[in-house]
Parts: sequence; C-alpha cells; structure tokens
Amino acid sequence: MNVVQPASFLNSNPPANSSSTHNNETNQPLSFVFSTQPHSLSQYNSEWIDSPNNSPSNKPRYLLNIDVPNTTADMSPSQIATSSSQGSKFETPFKPKAAFSYITPMTEHKTVDLTTTEEATEIAIQEKASVSSTPKPAPITKKVKSWDIFWAMLNDIVGKDKMAKVGQYTLRLLIFHAEKTQTYLSDDTFNIKAINKRYNSSEKQLNLIRNFFHHPSDFMKIIVILVCSVFRQRLAGMVGGLGMYRQFLRFGKTPFRIRDLANKVANNVSFKGSELQVNSTNLINRKTLGEIFSLYYGINDESLLLYKLNFLSNPTYKAFAARHESLGWYYETWLALYNAYENLQNLTQQEMDLKISIQVKSKAKLLSRQLLGNGSVPNPKFDFSSNRESSNEDAKILEDIQFKKNNAWIDIYKNISDLVFNTYTVFGIALPFDTIQIWMGISASTLSTIKLYRETKKKLLEKV
Repeated sequence: MNVVQPASFLNSNPPANSSSTHNNETNQPLSFVFSTQPHSLSQYNSEWIDSPNNSPSNKPRYLLNIDVPNTTADMSPSQIATSSSQGSKFETPFKPKAAFSYITPMTEHKTVDLTTTEEATEIAIQEKASVSSTPKPAPITKKVKSWDIFWAMLNDIVGKDKMAKVGQYTLRLLIFHAEKTQTYLSDDTFNIKAINKRYNSSEKQLNLIRNFFHHPSDFMKIIVILVCSVFRQRLAGMVGGLGMYRQFLRFGKTPFRIRDLANKVANNVSFKGSELQVNSTNLINRKTLGEIFSLYYGINDESLLLYKLNFLSNPTYKAFAARHESLGWYYETWLALYNAYENLQNLTQQEMDLKISIQVKSKAKLLSRQLLGNGSVPNPKFDFSSNRESSNEDAKILEDIQFKKNNAWIDIYKNISDLVFNTYTVFGIALPFDTIQIWMGISASTLSTIKLYRETKKKLLEKV
C-alpha cells in the first residue's frame, strides 16, 4: 500500500556518514546547522531557533484546507525542500475552521421546528413594527381644582362641621394670645379703660396721631392694646356661635340611632315558647358597642344644645349632661382608635399579599416567555394584552390600599389628639400649658379636614 507522505518529511533520510556531520556542526554556525539539517519524525525543532524551516508556514500541507498537488510523491527531495522554504519566515499559519459543535446532554431530546421559529419571528417583527408605527396617545391626567373640592365639602354636613371646627379653635388660639398681649402691655397708665376715656373723641384721637413723633413707644403700645381689645370683642362671640353651629349640625340623630338599635335587638332576639334565643354573633359585637357609645354621646350633646336654647333649665341635669357628654366622647374615641389600628393592620397585610402576588406573576411571566418563546423569539400565542390589563388592575388595587392606609394613619393621629384633649376634661388634670387643648383641637380638626379633602377629591376625580 503506497502512502503519500507530507512534503516536510520526505527529506528525512539520515546522512551516510554521521561523523562528518558532527564535524560540520562544530565548524559551522548553529543556525546554518539547523537550517540544513534534514527533518525526521523523531527529531524536535525548537520554536526559538531562527531557521526558515522552523517557520509556521512550513507546517505539513495536509493540515491546511488548500489545494496541494497530487504529484508530490513524484517530486525529488531537492524540489520539495525548495518549494517548502519559499514562504516568509514571519508568515502566520492558516487556521482551519472547526467542523464540529458542542453537544449538550439535552441536545438529543430537542427538536427545532425551523418553519415555526421563522413564522414566530416574522409575526413578532410585524407586531413590533405595527406598534412602533401607531402613534401613542398622550396620557390624560385628570385634575380637579381646589376650589371645587372645598365647595363640595361645604355642601356636605360633615365638611361643614370639620371646617367650622378648624375656624373655632383657630379663633380661640388667636383670642387667647390677644388677651395675653393686652394683659402684658397694660398697666395703671396704659390700659383699655384709660385709653377709652382719654381718646373718646375725634379731636383727642387726632392729638394721639400728632404725638406719634414725640412719644413713638407710647403710641405703639396704645395701638396694640386697642387692636387686641377690639379683636377680642368682635371675635369672642363668633367662637361660641361656631360651637353652637356645629351642635346644630349634629342635632337630630338620636331618634334614628334609637330606632336602629331597637330594630337590631328585635331581629336578633326571639322567643320560642318560654326560651329566649339571642343571636350573639350579630348582636354582641364591636359595631353594636360603637352604636351604644354614639347614642350615649348624642343624647347628652343634644341636651346641652337645648340648654343653650333655653329649652331646658334644670341645672342638675345640665351638669350631668356636660359630664357624660365628655365621657361618651372619650369612650367613642378609644373605640375609634382601636378600629383605626385594626384597619391599618388589615390593610398592611393586604398590601403585603398583593405585592407577593405581583412578584409571583412577574416571575411566572418571565419564565413563561423563556419556555414558550425559547428566551429570544417571542411566542405569538402569548397574550401580552391580558398581562398588561392584569398588571394595571394590580397597580390600581395597590394604589387604593395605599390611599386607605394613609387615611387610617390620619384617623389614628386624629383620635390621639382627641384623647389628649378630652383626658384633661374627664379626669380634671391640670394642664401643662394653657393652650394644649386648643392645639389638640386644631390638630384633630385639621387632620379630619385633610382626610375629608382626600376622599372628596377622589370622588370628584372618579366622576371626571
């Protein structure tokens, strides 16, 4: 069997006289020895030797994807050596491309449908082009003016009560500081009685203005005392009027509360023969307790209004009603605080569950896209519109929960302010400073107004 040997190994016959070769190596340069020494299969040529035969271009031709003449075997050794040494010493060898691919353990079980993949790619490209070509409408932002919100609040009984309470306690604070300022500036010479007697005519008032340049400090003191006195006289009656106005807004609920409790008892208490049957689940609960506290507070509050209208005149009952009106409000506030805290806990749990559900859905969508769409080609059967709708619904639900959570926090702070206000009245505790109840009243009324403002704004935005 004739085997065609590579060109680089055809000139590998050893010389006839090895001793002569050894003599030549000692007398000639090292590069010349390695460049003229024939190659053999058992010899090694170092890549650091500067030799033309060591160039990578002189690698065996059967490793390259180039055309090699089939007449190599017929050539003489000198011709083969000449042809092999024509390449450049610094020529980079040609690297043939590997005709193999890595095979994973799951390759045998995968069947790729090229037609389906190409169709899916075309459909995805067409959908992307259609989406990008269609102009996106600008998002419509709903807006409601603040004046419209306050107008809607004023048309509601609860809104009137809350805004009147803000005005009532703000005026009480201003009147208190006006009185303190007037008392601080007044003395035996400058006080409101002396000022009214001394400047009771227009001529005396003109003289006061003329004396401004001579005694500016006295002039400023007189003006401040006059302003504080007029402010107290004009606005003191308004505070009592706003308090009575708020009582009128609350008046008239007691008969309806009595009727609701009577119907609730009648529906949950029955007699079968001589046995009394009570539906304790619907009758004995926190809601019923809140209704009892509201009735207790409402009876005493409306009784105080009847005293202000001179409809009732018994002083003993008046003291009783004033005492128990504060107690009824105190009990009702504690229950409202507990309900607000429980509501906040429930909303926090709902928010956590919804966020977990959203994360699970997002991870499921990502996994389904990788499985159905093979990670790179989107699956045309995958419904993206339904996913967008579900994500929008989840976002709306999450926003609504956050809105309710903020309202629950407002209720908690409002009830705490009411408790601080009413604790000093119920237990007769000395006030740490004179305006603590006024500030608690302003705080509670402002928080209630903020909550009502948020709810009213939300209702108006839903109608737009």
